[in-house]
Amino acid sequence: MTGAEFAAAVKAAGFTQKAFASAMGVHRTTIAERFVANEVEPHWVYALAGLIAGNAAAQVATLVAKADTAVANKS
Repeated sequence: MTGAEFAAAVKAAGFTQKAFASAMGVHRTTIAERFVANEVEPHWVYALAGLIAGNAAAQVATLVAKADTAVANKS
């Protein structure tokens, strides 16, 4: 994945450079360097995928909890 593709993926996932860097525990300039790289190291792509999956799982858990509450309130 190129840096430009990675930058687009990070943005599409709803992260700014600063927010993604914070989530990864690195300085923003570390991420900025990846955004202009010819090729981004795979571990950065996997890390982004993991954050996306984790956020999706949290959203599903919230929806399930709301549905469970709604069912319990009908009883």
